[in-house]
Amino acid sequence: MRKISICFFSLIFAVLPVNARGGKDDGEAKEEAPLYGGTYVSLDLFNPVSHFLGTRFVQGEAAVDVNIKNAFFPVIELGYGGVSYDNGEGLDYKSSAPYFRVGLNYNTMAKKLRENHFYIGARYGFSAFKYDIRSNGLIDPVWSAPITYDRLGQKAFGQWIELVAGVRVQIKNNFMMGWSVRLKRLIGNVSNGDNEAWYIPGYGYNGTTAYGATYSIIYKFSASKKTK
Repeated sequence: MRKISICFFSLIFAVLPVNARGGKDDGEAKEEAPLYGGTYVSLDLFNPVSHFLGTRFVQGEAAVDVNIKNAFFPVIELGYGGVSYDNGEGLDYKSSAPYFRVGLNYNTMAKKLRENHFYIGARYGFSAFKYDIRSNGLIDPVWSAPITYDRLGQKAFGQWIELVAGVRVQIKNNFMMGWSVRLKRLIGNVSNGDNEAWYIPGYGYNGTTAYGATYSIIYKFSASKKTK
């Protein structure tokens, strides 16, 4: 029987309290960040370049996040990942599918009111996909005879959580670049009888812990300003 694990994952960030005014009034009003500070659209370059340089996985993704009070950044990440791999022992593995992540970043430099951010955050990731396993010269170790082992169109899904740390810096006007590092933990996957998915799009190898990184170009759609 297929077991499906539905996990609810949440993260609460404690916001440092704003300094209370003392008995003395310095006569200066502190600038406050607006409630809505713009929308950021980013495109990852790290994973496509890594594949070009020799990694097995093909992966590309884009993200959209929203600036709330220059502190909280709800984010959605959409991508497509795949792999075609010969394990060298007579089996070929192939899979590709979309994936998505949702989560939240917290800007630790929120009080600076600048477009240079150092953030920490969390993600929930999910991918539903199919994979093929084909025999390719597989030999029975006892009888020394070819073995046919084809499992095509196997359905599976993966769920995982990620802890994220990253930097975003302004290059010029609304153009920025940034990078992030990620620690991933698998929280749900499906096996199919005598096999299971070796690769999960957006996650990587089917294991308990994985790592990832992004290097992105970013464009900010600024909040509209009212003219007097």
